[in-house]
Parts: sequence; structure tokens; C-alpha cells
Amino acid sequence: MKKSLYSERDYAFGQLMLTLRTSIGITQAGLAERLGVSRRAVGEWEGGSAYPKVERLKQLITLGVQQHAFAVGREEEEIRALWRAAHQKVRLDERWLQTLLAPPAPVQPLPQTEPGVPPAPAEPAAFPRIDWVGALDVSHFAGREVEVAELTQWIVQERCRVVTLLGMGGIGKSMLASYLGQRLAPHFEAVLWRSTTWRRCSKVVILRAATWQATRATDD
Repeated sequence: MKKSLYSERDYAFGQLMLTLRTSIGITQAGLAERLGVSRRAVGEWEGGSAYPKVERLKQLITLGVQQHAFAVGREEEEIRALWRAAHQKVRLDERWLQTLLAPPAPVQPLPQTEPGVPPAPAEPAAFPRIDWVGALDVSHFAGREVEVAELTQWIVQERCRVVTLLGMGGIGKSMLASYLGQRLAPHFEAVLWRSTTWRRCSKVVILRAATWQATRATDD
């Protein structure tokens, strides 16, 4: 007799997927967008009725590592358990896993100057001048890969001087703009975030920005 759909579900795997997604802090729709799959596919994984393909599973694991979704000190163990539970037809890529979990390169300490020897003149700042007053918290920003890539090309490659984000209220325009500002800051000498709501005249905002830039340049 044919088994029912209920008895065929892998609920243990579904629970692993649900736990990982919630630890990442992303919705089914957001995860689907990040992985390039449908929301229904994510729901089937969490329901235990389907398993992700190899590349999708690797994308998910990478996202989990980036968002610190695995238990500290047990990342490798949990990743291996997830891979086994997903019943993949290929073995876990050991080189890929070790590269993924490799700690970041240590920061080299600054050279010490000898006592009595004046320090050499400071080099120009390697980092941009940044003022994020009023900017949004984008630590949990996810998705919008297409928009981010397109805006990055306009701003960095094509050097567009003015880019306007239009849309109805509440769809995430300010969050996207704040994320782009922080992401692209290294490409500019100065980055200044200011609100241009109706309460503030745009001329005042521009004047304050110019004053801030001149002050920072003098301080340097």
C-alpha cells in the first residue's frame, strides 16, 4: 500500500531548517529571495517534504555563518549534521567548509616608534569621513540584491551624482539608502546622512553638509 504524504515527511529535517531560518532572523519570503527560490520551496523544506539542492544548501549555510546562526564553537558540528539530514547525493565539500569557517586574518599591530623619536607625519586618512546622525540600523538588512547591485553600478561605476528612490511609504526606501551608504562609504572621501523631510529646508541641509566637510578637513 502506498504510504501517505504525512508519513513521508522528514520532520526532523524540517525542524532543523526552521530553527536555522529563525536564528538567522529572516522570513520565508526573505530567505527565498536571498537563495533565488520560491517561498513555497522554503515552506516545503521546513515542512520536511523536500530537500534543498546542493548549491542552495551551501548558500543557506553560508548565510547562517555570516549571521552567526550556528552555536559558537559548534559551527562545524551543526553544519555537518544539517548536511547529513538533508540527504545530499554528494559529500560535503571539506575545502569549502574549512574556508567558510576560517577565522579572519588578524590585524597587524602598528609599528612602535623609538623613545625620543618624533612620529612621522601622518598620511592622508585611508577611511572616509562619515557622519551617520539619524541613519537607520541595517545590521539585520537582508534581500534586495538586485536593487543593491543596480544602485551600486549607478553610483560607483557610472558615478551618478543624484539617485532618487521612489515608492509608497513603508516599503524600505530609507533602509535601502542607509544600507547603501554604509556599503559604499569606502568609495568616497566623505559620507553624510541627513534627513530631508519637509521640516528642514534642503538648502539648510546642504549648507550644514558643506560646513561639516570643511570643519573635518581643517581638523585633519
